[in-house]
Amino acid sequence: MIVMKFGGTSLAGAVEIRQVGAIVRRFASRRPVVVVSAMAGVTDDLIAIAEQALRGSPVEVSRRLDRLEARHRKTARGLGLFGPQGAPPHAPPHADDALRREQQALFSDLESSCHGVLLLRELSRRSLDLISSFGERLSAQIVAAHLRRQGLPAAFVDARRLIMTDDSHGEAAVDFDATARNIRGGLLKQIRKGTIPVITGFIGRTREGATTTLGRSGSDYTAAIVGYGLRAREVWIWKEVDGVCTADPHLVPNARVVPHISYQEAAEMSHFGAEVIHPKTMLPARRHGIPIRIKNTFKPAAPGTLITARPARRGPLPLLVSSIEGMALVTIEGVGIFGQPGMIMRLLTPVATAGTNIYMISMSSSEYNISFAIKQGDLDKTLKALEKDFRDRGLLGEQVARVSVERDMAAVAVVGAGMKGQHGIAGRVFSALGDSRVNVVAIAQGSSEYNITVIIKGRDTKTALRAIHDRLNVGLAALRRGRRQALRLVRG
Repeated sequence: MIVMKFGGTSLAGAVEIRQVGAIVRRFASRRPVVVVSAMAGVTDDLIAIAEQALRGSPVEVSRRLDRLEARHRKTARGLGLFGPQGAPPHAPPHADDALRREQQALFSDLESSCHGVLLLRELSRRSLDLISSFGERLSAQIVAAHLRRQGLPAAFVDARRLIMTDDSHGEAAVDFDATARNIRGGLLKQIRKGTIPVITGFIGRTREGATTTLGRSGSDYTAAIVGYGLRAREVWIWKEVDGVCTADPHLVPNARVVPHISYQEAAEMSHFGAEVIHPKTMLPARRHGIPIRIKNTFKPAAPGTLITARPARRGPLPLLVSSIEGMALVTIEGVGIFGQPGMIMRLLTPVATAGTNIYMISMSSSEYNISFAIKQGDLDKTLKALEKDFRDRGLLGEQVARVSVERDMAAVAVVGAGMKGQHGIAGRVFSALGDSRVNVVAIAQGSSEYNITVIIKGRDTKTALRAIHDRLNVGLAALRRGRRQALRLVRG
């Protein structure tokens, strides 16, 4: 049994969905379970519609809903699932009347949800989750209908029946025990009978029945959760890229696909900006040691990237470079930080309470200041939380002298098991940056020796990525050449 997830680009329209159907048919003997995202751009459209409803723009909401419905209707017609536009419901012999009714019912529910926001002029995170969920529900219905039309026994499955979460709307936490029970109870019997479930990615529900979402690109995470519940042999993430690359090929032209990396390397890369896989995807897969493959929907024969518990064992291990722009570096300075047990936790607790994710922490050797990197969009709420906490506890002036901020920064991370035990990696990183006249503002290295992160000015991101990637690749290439030459000498 394998779980296959298809992203939005793989479902952009009728042509792409036909390709998805061909892939599922090719692997039908392996008892596939299919997880799908919304069609490309639909989640963004739904969020924009919700925001227009909040602004009180009924005409614009109606216009955008009509356009969204027309796109899905066009896709279904392109797949031969609907008859010609305006035809009587039962006239075309090839029309899928059930799908037509299902799609109409979903758009009616979506319109009602948007109407509620228009009336109340309030868009809670709970309401936004509900509205955002329609993209996956619409696409899963279409994919399931297309597979049936191809002669495959596919069935639409709403993930809200399976995935139980808390009520942290926007990025809900999964109850894995309850979810695993739901998945086994709700899917195993179907699969054993030969059915191919087509499951909505990205969404779940609370115990009270409210719709939740798992965070942007959360369909990858859904696939791993389903794989965990079913104890699947593998999870395949189908994208529009050949696999995980040594860097973003749009920024670093000579980046190459990495054939094999570990869960930890993939998690570090995704945390630091690599968009090829959702950061949480490795968590459920890791629990049961389920391999993850990143495959290209449009080049299905390409090997892709295999992600497992251990990194590749042969040859020099690759080092990967990724980045996140739009960062801010916050520095807290004061003599009260020095030598105080628990002070760092006390300083960062209000940051966590504000709901801010910290990407990197760096502390001076003198222990008189501590810096941390966050998304710039989280800056205002973070500074307010820090200031309030410091004033309430009387830390300002006595123990904390000041809080300073540097905006428009970027985090650049070098990740890889190949870093562990190798001498001079950090030196090569910093010499590459120095030679390219890129100033390093802050540095952090993980104790696992899998990661070195630097904070630089955002305008230097592309230069830094290319410089580090090329310097490390030259070193790796030289090492490979040396090994090949040594082998030739031994063979005589």
